[in-house]
Amino acid sequence: MKEILVLAEHVDNKLSPITFELLGAARSLADKLQARVACFLLGYNIKDQIQALFSAGADRVYIAEHPELKDYRTLPYNKIISDYISSLEIKPHIFLIGATTTGRDLAPRLACKFNSGLTADCTELDIGEFDYNSKTDIKRSGLYKDCLYAIRPSFGESLKARILGPWNNPQMATIRPGIMLPIKPIENKQGEIIEVPINLTKNDLEIEIIESFREINNEIDLSSAEIIIEGGYGLANAQGFDLLRELAGCFNNASLGATRKVIDEGWMPYKYQIGQTGKTVRPKLLIACGVSGAIQQRIGIQNAGCIVAINKDACAPIFRFAHYGIIGDLYHVIPELIKELKEF
Repeated sequence: MKEILVLAEHVDNKLSPITFELLGAARSLADKLQARVACFLLGYNIKDQIQALFSAGADRVYIAEHPELKDYRTLPYNKIISDYISSLEIKPHIFLIGATTTGRDLAPRLACKFNSGLTADCTELDIGEFDYNSKTDIKRSGLYKDCLYAIRPSFGESLKARILGPWNNPQMATIRPGIMLPIKPIENKQGEIIEVPINLTKNDLEIEIIESFREINNEIDLSSAEIIIEGGYGLANAQGFDLLRELAGCFNNASLGATRKVIDEGWMPYKYQIGQTGKTVRPKLLIACGVSGAIQQRIGIQNAGCIVAINKDACAPIFRFAHYGIIGDLYHVIPELIKELKEF
């Protein structure tokens, strides 16, 4: 049986949203291939997360537990995954990894090890055919029917490129976070658990983590926010975000966001950036304030359930895809909106 493998990511032994998104994408591909979905989980004292992987669509979990795997490090993770996959008589047909800091570091190393093609930062996946006969530079012939179509934006997000690389398995791709949909959890789903042998050497542990810390505050992370108030260059200055914070305070589970121009100007930290070079988000509601809606920005917010745009430029591109638009000066509109929300 063909196998679609997913790399599970976690922070502080809690599975990251990208893991469930990858499993959702893998499940969709597996249904087309009549394949099995497997998940590779590395960590320490993390077995209690296995059932969540089964519920999210995994049929099999490869588990590697060791104190040295508690936090992600390039060398030990690369060693364990590559050694185990290399030992398999039949390699996974497809290997999906998140286009996160971890995935972007690890995926190229694994692709090099397996001599596989790697398509980075994908926004769509599909299964199709590849005709070797039409490619004279490939010394093979025939029709490859189960090719991974890895689709990603190109030319500044204005076009979509379909990348094919069926010559070696696993066919690999990293997936942009916030794009794929997890499946509805399957209660009491069971699967196969396989213990992965761990043979780490001194050379694999050359880098030591002395201390790790994360910025902790009361703000809600963009990837999990149900409501996002996004500010663009139309705010004119950094102080405009004080008004957006007041608007965000009218909702539960709301976060601020910003466009690249805002980040480049230093008005907000990079962690708030949405778009091609920032985060892709999927909130229930996004209120875009002074956001022009350029194609690089659209790719980051187009999956929002409802987009409300506030902009005094009636020709701003964002009005072409926003669900609702308010044409007016945001410094006049937002205070009225805040007033109405507080009364409501």
